[in-house]
Amino acid sequence: MRIILFFIDGVGLAPARPTNLLSATPTPCLQELLYGHRLTLEAVGTHNEQATLLSLDATLGVPGEPQSATGQTSLFTGVNAAQAVGRHIRGFPTEALSTILENEGILKKMIQTGKKATFLNTYRPQFFVSRPKGRRAYATTTLLNMYAGLPFHTLDDMKAGRSLNADITNEVLIEQGYPVSLLDPFTAGERVATRTEHFDFLLFEYFLTDHFSHKRNQEKIQKCITTIDRFIAGIVSKQNLADTLLLVTSDHGNLEDLTTSAHTRNPVPLLLVGAGREHLPPLRTLTDLAPFILERLPH
Repeated sequence: MRIILFFIDGVGLAPARPTNLLSATPTPCLQELLYGHRLTLEAVGTHNEQATLLSLDATLGVPGEPQSATGQTSLFTGVNAAQAVGRHIRGFPTEALSTILENEGILKKMIQTGKKATFLNTYRPQFFVSRPKGRRAYATTTLLNMYAGLPFHTLDDMKAGRSLNADITNEVLIEQGYPVSLLDPFTAGERVATRTEHFDFLLFEYFLTDHFSHKRNQEKIQKCITTIDRFIAGIVSKQNLADTLLLVTSDHGNLEDLTTSAHTRNPVPLLLVGAGREHLPPLRTLTDLAPFILERLPH
């Protein structure tokens, strides 16, 4: 079996209401997978022949608002990073969190056991020319990939269909002057499905959800939701889900509540689509995901 992990920054589960754009924005693919439900708290527990929706606690038993550095470290290692360092940490990982990623990162563990894994995000040329010094200068997923000894994808990889830009559509790169073509989210999803022929595990990170949610930019947030829905639709349309498990999850809430520009303490979604959903173990918190993925991959 193969696994695709689509990680979306800053998406929680809240009740359907006007301040929750996940309940106000059309998402035809997600609604089809969830038998008419939107990606809201009311849909948790949905289970059918296509998909299962669970919720994961992002607070990690630590007071305060969940944050990206500790949440993502917990998600990608199975270690309760917030409890390990005694607080939630925002932004990029600290030295202590970097050490956890170095020792327990899911990509490194896969490589050590002979699995083939890839981080699908593309890195711009500047990353390869002048890498910043110090581990705090790197995002969680960058450290995850680095400690696994995996290559970082270039613009050439992206143009050849081997990777995707973090915004899925290449709009950010085009705005920055890079000579790349606009990519439809559905086509981008199809490309991800095609890459599963070469790997046991594929990880892709999308961060614009958290970025625009902090700004409370409703138009941009709704565009992100539409992009995500079409991206998932592209994966599902092209992928043989009889032998592939698609996982969609997040690190903390934000997008689902327009009444605040801060992160929320809401649970985050864990959407499972396709194979490997038989006899699911308890999946209740961010720390449960990495062990589950490693257990589901072929031995």
